[in-house]
Amino acid sequence: PSRFRASITIGARIALWETLLPEWIGVIRQRMPDISICSDIGFEENLMRSLIEGSMDIGMMYTPQHAPGLLVEHLFDETLVLLSTDPGRPWPNDEYIYVDWGPGFYAQHSNRYPHIERPAQRVNIGWLAVQLTLANGGSCFLPVRLAQPLLRAGRLFHVPDSPQFILPAYMVSARDRDSEVLQQVLDQLRMLAALERQKTY
Repeated sequence: PSRFRASITIGARIALWETLLPEWIGVIRQRMPDISICSDIGFEENLMRSLIEGSMDIGMMYTPQHAPGLLVEHLFDETLVLLSTDPGRPWPNDEYIYVDWGPGFYAQHSNRYPHIERPAQRVNIGWLAVQLTLANGGSCFLPVRLAQPLLRAGRLFHVPDSPQFILPAYMVSARDRDSEVLQQVLDQLRMLAALERQKTY
């Protein structure tokens, strides 16, 4: 017999795995050592497909789709801030890297900067924007949660007078799945999300 009473598959966007979810998984492992956890990285389309197919138990993402049989819960809000390697340089400029944080960010960005030209660089994950910015110089919008170590180290700086955008993070799971273990894990994640909502960065 297996030494684990159950297994859970958890998937999320890479930005949520950065600094945050490894800590959450560690807490769950401490409190529920008799379950095994499979951790995956994916984009919303892949995560939603796996949830609908039943091959994934819990998905965490920024722009979930609503589908029959799935429960979508708000976890917390990311705050996106504009960071640069050269805060004294006028913005926008050709070194700006647009990060595709989803349609909500696109709408906020377009409303705030209706006349901005198409950026010379565009990426689909924040991690890549960080690598490009640090390697070559430039600017990008990042969750302040991820930016704090780079700000403290003096590697990135806030762009003066720049706006902040809100990016909600969500948890998606099967609505009517009769699994005590799944419900226990979901409860743990809800408690951890409540703690995250209380933090100030």
